Amino acid sequence: MNEFYTVKDEKVIEIEVDKSKFIGILMPFFNKDNLKNEIEKIKNRFPKARHYCYAFVLNNEFKYSDDGEPSGTAGKPIYQALEAAKLKNVLLIVVRYFGGTLLGSGRLLRTYLKCASEVIREAKLYRLVPKMKYRVRIDCSNYQSFVSYLNKMHFITLYKSFNDTITLDFLTDLDFKDDLESIFYGKLEIIGKIEYMYMEEIG
Repeated sequence: MNEFYTVKDEKVIEIEVDKSKFIGILMPFFNKDNLKNEIEKIKNRFPKARHYCYAFVLNNEFKYSDDGEPSGTAGKPIYQALEAAKLKNVLLIVVRYFGGTLLGSGRLLRTYLKCASEVIREAKLYRLVPKMKYRVRIDCSNYQSFVSYLNKMHFITLYKSFNDTITLDFLTDLDFKDDLESIFYGKLEIIGKIEYMYMEEIG
């Protein structure tokens, strides 16, 4: 099975080529409807730049833009860097401040690829692991025994809410086959079950 990776935090690097400054910004990205807003934020942080080129990969969808650079010299190499690193659910923007010297298409392409590759290399990456996420509701009197079961099975708990009853979100492997409602008959209720991509720290 192919492995894919992502980031939890933004990473920024800067390189300079013939007085042109290239700033690479790699960030988590989960909703393509937010693309315009994210680019506007970068424009406000780095005003008066000549170009704001980008690429994103969101699940199995991708998009890239040269933002006025010669066709194929910016957005596509940024995307190729994301693809080579097997990154998903990320947006990578490269901001260019023009330094007065034309770099030519070939050198421009290599520079955008270098900037994108370097920010990826310096970022902290997380492995995307497919899991099944359960949400259960359980009585307070059965909480400790259920937590002991989760610990025994090495399941990952994501969320707990304590009220008259307790709600928990936890992750299992996709091939988990136990019938929780049979094991804890009358003690819990499964109120949700979806596939979920867990971000596992590398190393």
